[in-house]
Amino acid sequence: MQRFFAFVKRDAEHVFANVISLVVCVGMVVVPSFYAWFNIAGSWDPYGNTGNLKVAVANSDAGYTGELIPMSLNMGERMTSSLVESTSIGYTMTSEDEAIEGVQSGKYYAAIVFPEDFTTDMMSVLSSSATKPKVLFYQNEKANAIAQIVTEKGSSAVQSQVNETFTKTIT
Repeated sequence: MQRFFAFVKRDAEHVFANVISLVVCVGMVVVPSFYAWFNIAGSWDPYGNTGNLKVAVANSDAGYTGELIPMSLNMGERMTSSLVESTSIGYTMTSEDEAIEGVQSGKYYAAIVFPEDFTTDMMSVLSSSATKPKVLFYQNEKANAIAQIVTEKGSSAVQSQVNETFTKTIT
C-alpha cells in the first residue's frame, strides 16, 4: 500500500509542476460537472414555465337557442373565457384564421378552435339525433419537442374542461 501512495504522490508532484497538465486535469473534472449540472437544471421542471407557452384560442361558435325551453347558450364563449383566465398555459384570444395562421408561422405553439356548431352539437344530446361536439386542435410540431408534449397535455385538459362545463350547464 505504501508503494501505491508513493506512486500517487509522484504523479501529483508531476501534475502540479507543469501548468498545462494542471489545466488539463482541472478541465477533465470541471467540464463534465458543468455539462451535467446544466443538463439537469435545464430539464428539471419542463412544465414549470408553461405560462410562457403561447396557445391561440378561437371561438367561432354561433351558440344555441332552445325551442322547447327558451334559453340562449354559447358554450364556446364560456370555454374561451375560462381558458383565457387560466394561468397554466399562455392562452391568447384570436380569430380562427389568425389562430391557424399563427400556428403555421410559429407565432403560437398550438391553437384551439371552437367551431360554429359547437354548442348546437353539444345540446343535441337532448334530442333523438345526438352529434358529438368537436374542438379543433392545431399544433406546430416543429417549434419545440417539449412544447408538443405540453400542448398535448393542454388539449386533454381542454377536453376535460369542456366535459366539466357541459355537465355543469346541463345540470
